[in-house]
Amino acid sequence: MSLMQSLVSGEKVLWQGAPGRGIRFRRSDFFLIPFGLFFFIFSLFWETMAIGFGDKGSNPPLIATIFPLFGVPFVLVGAYLVIGRFFWDAYSRKQSTYLLTNRRALIETATFGRQVISVTLSDLPAVGLEESKDGSGSVILGEDQQTGFGDNRRVKRAPRFEFIADAQRVYKLVEEARTKGRETDR
Repeated sequence: MSLMQSLVSGEKVLWQGAPGRGIRFRRSDFFLIPFGLFFFIFSLFWETMAIGFGDKGSNPPLIATIFPLFGVPFVLVGAYLVIGRFFWDAYSRKQSTYLLTNRRALIETATFGRQVISVTLSDLPAVGLEESKDGSGSVILGEDQQTGFGDNRRVKRAPRFEFIADAQRVYKLVEEARTKGRETDR
């Protein structure tokens, strides 16, 4: 099922597109790459020490087996943080499509089954634009939400058209449709 089949009566398509392909970097990578490298290197160090611990011969075989196994998930998480997440992000963007109508913004992803996010433009409290020098960028459909308190605080990212070409033009289309939608709701 395509996004076009999700349209309701009276909706007109203003724009459709998809996120940019391939490996892309985000602002959060300035923190995540060094953290991931530290985590990965430390987990490799742990594994090396744990395997060496089992080679001593004086340790019980159960401990010599469990210590190296305990570190495997940490090595895998470290590898994901350093490299794997870039490939997963590229794969999930390849499975995504965007559609902008005169009433809604629709985002479809098909990584684990089909998921469609529908954002009513007239209800949006804000629209944001992140633009690169080449004109590509992201249109943010709403505001990020902080949930939880203290150590349980999390940020729920607003839906967005990510890594699109001509982001400024799409941003203007969203703002115009949002304004017209609010005028007709009155």
